[in-house]
Amino acid sequence: MWHVTLSSIRYHRRGLTSVFIAILLASGLLTALGVLLESGQNGGIPATRYAAADIIVAAPQELPAHYDKGSSSTKPAVPFSERNPLSDATVAKVAAVPGVERAIGDITIPLTTSTHRAVDAHGWSTAALAPYELASGRAPRAADEVVLDRSFGVKPGSHIRLAYGASATDYTVSGTSRHAPKGEESGDASSTVFLSDGQIAELSPHKGSVDTIGVIAKPGTDVDGLASAIATSVNNVKTYTGMARGELESFDSFGARARITELSGSFMGVSLMIALVVVASTLSLSTAGRRREFAMLRAIGTHGWQIHALVAREVLLVAGTAALLGTVPGFFLARFLRDQFVVAHVIPADFELSYSPLPAVAAATVSVLAALGAAAIAARRSAKIAPVDALRESATEPRRLGRGRIITGVVLLAIGLLASLLPLVFSGLLGLTAAASAALLNIVGVALLGPKIVGLALRIVSPLLRHSSSAAAVLASASASAHTRRLASAIVPLALAITFASVQLFLPTTVAAEAADQTVKGVTSDYLVSSASGISPEVANDVGEIPGVTAVNPVIRSTVLVNTPLVDEVSVYSLQGVDPKAAGDTLDLGVTSGSLARLAEPNTIAVSADAAAATGAMVGQPLAVGQPLKVNLGDGTPVNATVVAIYSRGLGFGDLTMAASAVRPHTTTALDDYLLVSTDSGTAAAGIRSLGLSVQPRAAITAAGGDARDSQSWVNIVALAVIFGYIALSVINTLVMATSERRREFGLLRLVGASNNQVQRMTFIESVLIAGISVVVGTVAAIPPLFGIAFGVSGQPLPTIQPVVYLALVGVTVLLGLVSIAVPTRLAVRSRLTTQ
Repeated sequence: MWHVTLSSIRYHRRGLTSVFIAILLASGLLTALGVLLESGQNGGIPATRYAAADIIVAAPQELPAHYDKGSSSTKPAVPFSERNPLSDATVAKVAAVPGVERAIGDITIPLTTSTHRAVDAHGWSTAALAPYELASGRAPRAADEVVLDRSFGVKPGSHIRLAYGASATDYTVSGTSRHAPKGEESGDASSTVFLSDGQIAELSPHKGSVDTIGVIAKPGTDVDGLASAIATSVNNVKTYTGMARGELESFDSFGARARITELSGSFMGVSLMIALVVVASTLSLSTAGRRREFAMLRAIGTHGWQIHALVAREVLLVAGTAALLGTVPGFFLARFLRDQFVVAHVIPADFELSYSPLPAVAAATVSVLAALGAAAIAARRSAKIAPVDALRESATEPRRLGRGRIITGVVLLAIGLLASLLPLVFSGLLGLTAAASAALLNIVGVALLGPKIVGLALRIVSPLLRHSSSAAAVLASASASAHTRRLASAIVPLALAITFASVQLFLPTTVAAEAADQTVKGVTSDYLVSSASGISPEVANDVGEIPGVTAVNPVIRSTVLVNTPLVDEVSVYSLQGVDPKAAGDTLDLGVTSGSLARLAEPNTIAVSADAAAATGAMVGQPLAVGQPLKVNLGDGTPVNATVVAIYSRGLGFGDLTMAASAVRPHTTTALDDYLLVSTDSGTAAAGIRSLGLSVQPRAAITAAGGDARDSQSWVNIVALAVIFGYIALSVINTLVMATSERRREFGLLRLVGASNNQVQRMTFIESVLIAGISVVVGTVAAIPPLFGIAFGVSGQPLPTIQPVVYLALVGVTVLLGLVSIAVPTRLAVRSRLTTQ
């Protein structure tokens, strides 16, 4: 039977070429996401500053995704936002493990130069972990000596001013360093300076502790075995070897693998669903074009299972070849996505992907199975229908949809509508997530009910076309009404693109607009005071002593991990630390109950209304003042806090608020992010600037989580660009196939007297109908989720939509529809005229 299959493929090569392209694109997209997903497990950051260390030892830097230790969840642990340090006594314990030649404690101190260049300072003893060596001069011995790398262009004996937390110190350059392996700087060498070990210990914000411990093993020691021995012998430590060492060099890099795993996983779920819809539409259209052939086969006695077998073999050959070929561009697409994640600050620039055959094999397998499943559904009616009915239907499309298809479509739309309304019941992240997910439910429901929806739209539009004086308009109305399934196959992907793009683009704009509004209304201070690397408490005290300054509120931004009962998982919430005494003179968080002044009491916390609803012990019963809330601070430290205030402006200032004095010890740098300063004198600003600080108007403050939202927004745009590009190519592919298959129809129209121009105008009107219905259906499907999101964010059902962006989206959709039909129509008509 395979020779029959090959002959059938050659005969139907035009329609199957479109199937080939659809599978190839789907396989490429899934391969790219598979590479990213695998890189979350096996990729990472190559070690540079720890290149000579065999093992890096650190305290646990992440929390299990579930508090319930009996949970079987496979979700990755949640990384801390701040470094969890080790006791410096741990260095001696690690050094005592057999096989360890040397254990060196490392502390990172962020400094800035007088030109605002950010550098990381380390003790000179840690130079052996890189390894670094002296290029000139000598090692630092005194507290005011420093070794710089050669990129600074200085010589021993010169001087440099370095500031920690805006508090500057003059240092003498005792020597210059170079990266020993190649004799030149590499990686982060140009941002590394070395102080004496004593000075590093003095500057450390966490006295008596180290950030990490670098281990150099004795020659001939099995590194993996030594790492296990250290983890077993020393309590509460984790060991990192190989690629994993690089994550510990900069804490901003820690958790990169978890972030890329989470992103690629969610991205893959959406992409897989969209790919299934596109592949199913393409195969449905391809199979529908062969109704006459299947009817004839049924009429001469072919069994239904033989129809299925024929289609399955064709799809297996075509889809298998396409899926394998599609994996090749998928690896290049993975690299492109990786670069965009770097731009979004999701992963560091030196994050390396892991390449193996596994993502390609998985993507090809999923693509082929999806194609076979879609083919089985598409050929189902042709295989089971009676031969006489098959011959009757071979000339026209089936007019009725299956009952199961209709019921499923209606149920999905109903669930999508209910999910869109969840923000009215559940505030915060849960409601927003449900509303955003409703868009996909809506579009799948629309895909199932596509012919019905198209038929309804045509009943509205067709009277206008039929009463037109244009013969082309009448022909377009008749053709569209007779082929609603064909139109639905083109409309559904376009509508999907509009719905998906609208939610992806206008969800972040809605959230950002409300956050900015809350911030503007909530800041009551006169100035925002900042420094390149943070502000120390001592400098903040100096600001408070400047004449004219009436209130100084140091603000620290971090995150906390909270167990969310509604989803039984650990959730990340933004946290700000403030001075309870100065908060009333500089901030208005919109407190609805309790008082921020009580934050001066130990183990207390203020909670936004959204977070209170999400962290409540029971559904419908949010946290209230006086109730307990268990949180893990940025470095993982557990705190059983008492809620002392509920406030409404959580988007602008963070979901949780504590006293700055309680938050500061649990941050990596123990520095304030900025100061909110109120004054009663215009000369106070000049006094603040004299301390080397930047003074800006209060409007310069950004909403809490703004950087994370900007990062997520860029990721959304990248995801949208890739998926929209996939949909666009698939739509062009589908429309070109559908139009090319109409050569017989165009020939008949020419034979009954229709002119070449009338045929082209007819298809132009059809393309306008396709584009118009797609825009309307896609927009309508997006409206409930966007309204639900807007209500959940601001309490008003009006999302922040950028008209220019929406019009551009509509314009691209219309252009796709017009060009994808006009060009093949022109070619088909010309080809028909030539053969005649």
